[in-house]
Amino acid sequence: EKSVSGANPDKIKGNFSLLVIFCGDCAYPYIIYRGQEVVELKKAAALHKFVLLGLVLALSVVSMIVFAGCGGTKLQEIAKNSISELHLNYFSGKTQNFEVAMWSGLREEPYAADGVKGDLVEFCVLSIVPALGFDAQAVEYTAEINKQTHSGVFERSPFDRSFASDLKITLNEGDEIFVYLILNGETEIAKLDCVSAGFEIKNTQALDIAIQHFAEKDDVLNKFRKGVEGQCKIITTDKNLGIYFWYVCFFNAQNERVAVVIDPKSGEIVADM
Repeated sequence: EKSVSGANPDKIKGNFSLLVIFCGDCAYPYIIYRGQEVVELKKAAALHKFVLLGLVLALSVVSMIVFAGCGGTKLQEIAKNSISELHLNYFSGKTQNFEVAMWSGLREEPYAADGVKGDLVEFCVLSIVPALGFDAQAVEYTAEINKQTHSGVFERSPFDRSFASDLKITLNEGDEIFVYLILNGETEIAKLDCVSAGFEIKNTQALDIAIQHFAEKDDVLNKFRKGVEGQCKIITTDKNLGIYFWYVCFFNAQNERVAVVIDPKSGEIVADM
């Protein structure tokens, strides 16, 4: 932080270059002259005004690059340390009257969308979507995973037509899964295939794409400095069953939110919310 003793900007001749020294989160600009004398930029007032203008412009460009990079790095650290739900493997299949899906990964416990990340545990969800007009209120199930069976009942989602049940297991890409759905004494069977195995974009890549996109927005980092919670999920919709996307979102305690939907084949952002 000190200039060389005796340096006099009025007497310095020859070529010079701009040096920026970084220390922690700070940047210190210096001018280096051919005479090996170094002076702080603020002491170089005797330079020709056009030279000084050029230096200021150069410093401005450097500063924008430096701080954009620092902001992106900081956002990346905040985002990756805030994930409260991360999907790993996703299976799907169907019966005559139901679309069936099963996915697993890591999720906070207890599960609460409050802008604060909790401790992560392994989780698995079995979900069904009945055909339109089909009454699925009393459906029971048995899930057979690599010859191991798990039975239970479903709960209706408050958001859509689906029913879901939590299982205390973890799915792997090569698992063999059959789901038996029992309703009014009748049983329908679905063989599930791992659709996420065909994704070109995996969960960590989807996160990187989203974070890079959010880093280009000026206000995102400020929103999440005091706390944020993130999710990286595989989604589909009632209208587009069988078409899958990565959904990456971040939100704080005030429910300020940013989110993107990413094509798992191309990595293209198809929706920005």
